[in-house]
Amino acid sequence: MTQTHIEADAVDSRLAQLGLEEARLAEIVKRGYVTFASCTPNDPPLFPGFSAWATMVRGLREYLLPEGWDRCDDNNYSLVINAAGAVAIAVATGDDATGRAEFQPTTKSSKGPSTASAVTGNQLQLDLIFPPVEVPPAVRPAASDEPRMTWILLVHRAQGEVRCELSLPTSMGPDGRVDGWQERIILGAIPTDPDLLEITPPSPPHQPDINVDVKRRA
Repeated sequence: MTQTHIEADAVDSRLAQLGLEEARLAEIVKRGYVTFASCTPNDPPLFPGFSAWATMVRGLREYLLPEGWDRCDDNNYSLVINAAGAVAIAVATGDDATGRAEFQPTTKSSKGPSTASAVTGNQLQLDLIFPPVEVPPAVRPAASDEPRMTWILLVHRAQGEVRCELSLPTSMGPDGRVDGWQERIILGAIPTDPDLLEITPPSPPHQPDINVDVKRRA
C-alpha cells in the first residue's frame, strides 16, 4: 500500500521530518522549467530535458548543502544526501500520473543500475518482497550505505503546469521504469503561464558573492 500525502498540513509535516520545505522545492522545479523553456529548436534534441534535470540537481544542492547535506556522484548517479547519511534525493522525469494522487506514476524513461541499486536498498530497509532487481556488483550498495533511503523528486511538464512529487521508490518494471512507491508526497502544481510564474533568484546562505575583475586585454 502506498502512503500518499496530499493535504497541505500533511505535506508540510512530512517534508519537515525530512528537513525540507515545499516552497524551496517548488523554486527548484520552477528553475528547471525555465531552463527547459529557454531552449530553442536549434538545441540538440536531448539538451532541453538534460539541462532542466541538471538545473534541478544543482538547485537541490544549492538549497541543501548549506543545511549540512552533501553531494554524491558515485557511478555518475547524482544525489544530495543529508548529514546523517539516511536520506538521499535524486531527480527524474515522471509520466502523466506524476503529481496526481489518484494515479500511480512511473518514471518517464527506463533507469540504469544505480537507480536499481537505490530501489533495492529501499526494499531492504522496508523489508519488502518484490521481484529481484538485477544490479551489477560495481553499483550495489556497500554495507555502510544500507540504511540510506533514496527518494526521487519526480517532475512532469504538462499542458499549462508542472506537476511534481517527492516519492520513495520500491519497485521497477521489466522495462526499467520505476513503477512502485512506498510513500508519495504530492507537491502543488506549478502554473507555466508566463504571467503567473514568478521565479525567485537563488540566494543560498553562507556563500560569498563572487566579483569578477574584467580588464581590457593589452
